[in-house]
Amino acid sequence: MALTEIPPGSAVFVDANIFIYHFAGRSGECSAFLRRIEGGELQGFTGPISLLEVAHRLMMLEAAARRPGMKGSPAMILNKRPDLVRELSMYYFSVLAIAKFGLQVVPLPPDLLTASQEFRQAYGLLVNDSLVAMHMRQAGLSFLASADAAFDRVKGIDRFAPGDI
Repeated sequence: MALTEIPPGSAVFVDANIFIYHFAGRSGECSAFLRRIEGGELQGFTGPISLLEVAHRLMMLEAAARRPGMKGSPAMILNKRPDLVRELSMYYFSVLAIAKFGLQVVPLPPDLLTASQEFRQAYGLLVNDSLVAMHMRQAGLSFLASADAAFDRVKGIDRFAPGDI
């Protein structure tokens, strides 16, 4: 289903890729969706690991944009070049801007590895994706905004995706 099909008044968990497409300027639909949350038409939720994933991926995009000739993995290069990491900041300000949308951050439970394992076992989700599913259950949510089709395998999750990616 499309992001535009989420009924007004719905509570939706927002996956990291929605924020990334918004801040990278790759999806007008993701931006419009986040404005719906900001305007109070939808209630948005996310998790702390999702926010960290956004920070990491935006940092990599910023590094690649600032150094177009960068060959290889930005993460490997940045790990060896802390001077380059110190030059980066746009990713940080983008992640801070997420707060203006008014999303609630679902806290991590103390048993997060165990609580998310069933989603890895039952549905073959990767670790961060299993945490999204765990957070959704923890918050009693069934609607997910995500471009990641892996969530279509998870019983009880209705995924809404951007159509302009």
